[in-house]
Amino acid sequence: MASTARRHGAGIGFLATPRGPAFAPARDRNIYVLWIALIWAGMLAGFLPDLSRYFAEKPTPPPWILHIHGIVYFVWLALVTAQIALVEVRKPALHKQLGWWLVGLSVAIVVLGFVAAMVDMARSVSQSSYSPEFLGLEFQELAVFSILLWLAIEMRRDLAAHKRLMILLAVSIMDPGTARMWSLFSVDRPAAPLGWWFSFFWGNVTLVILMMAWDRWHHGRIHPALLGGGALIAAGEASAVWLNFAPWWHVAAGRLVAAWGWTG
Repeated sequence: MASTARRHGAGIGFLATPRGPAFAPARDRNIYVLWIALIWAGMLAGFLPDLSRYFAEKPTPPPWILHIHGIVYFVWLALVTAQIALVEVRKPALHKQLGWWLVGLSVAIVVLGFVAAMVDMARSVSQSSYSPEFLGLEFQELAVFSILLWLAIEMRRDLAAHKRLMILLAVSIMDPGTARMWSLFSVDRPAAPLGWWFSFFWGNVTLVILMMAWDRWHHGRIHPALLGGGALIAAGEASAVWLNFAPWWHVAAGRLVAAWGWTG
């Protein structure tokens, strides 16, 4: 079992692991492997059919920046997975060394995510699918991801909190995969706000609920970091819905795309 200092180190108080044996790291052995496996499953189930269609139809290749963004994301997810594996096989020294590389890659995810979102929207201006208001969803994800990254760094000495925040970091940007899974069953998005939210974020909310159910069943309560991080993700999703249905944002986002201009 980790020492009290390791389990309750410096960080952000309201996210800290409660004192006592409930959240001892040994009690969560292997569960993070399941969480990251579910994230991989959601991403691959959404993107693999897209790749199959791409190679079958051979459309005009997308700009290089979109390829780079996709590659960096999957390298990032592979590194998160490796970090979980290192903890499971008790290699903490290597885990710490790779951790700061993961932070740097996470920053790159934010920068590339913004550029890719703008390029993708700018190149669709003349298409019937042009929806600049969708930038609201992408911008809130980048903001939530950035905040969760900072929280995970701050809580790195609190093992139970840090691990949950890192999984939530991956959950916060898994909807590109799971939202594509929705299109396997319906080509249209629901027009009402609640249905629109569910069609994009059903995977995120399902995994967060499963994590909370695990904590409640296995530890008797939900970890404060999971509650706080889950609330942050929910707030981001609520803002995405609000922006998507706000007329002023449609106008503002359209002007932003026009000012950006670059299509890659």
